[in-house]
Amino acid sequence: MQCPYIYQNLEMVKKYCDINEIPVCVIPVDTLQKAKELPCVFNNWGVFYKGKFQTVNLLDEASLARILKKQ
Repeated sequence: MQCPYIYQNLEMVKKYCDINEIPVCVIPVDTLQKAKELPCVFNNWGVFYKGKFQTVNLLDEASLARILKKQ
């Protein structure tokens, strides 16, 4: 967790998903090999929904809700 904001965003995403009964899976990319196996360019954060890449931007509740509704 190099970026101090990632932990806060992870907690917000988990809380939002828990409240709205949405399953969430957080997979830490903590090795070079894991980063190479990703289907996209890896920054410090990547969001996938239903197997499709969404963004590398940190989420807020509004952007998370938007991603969940557009699918």
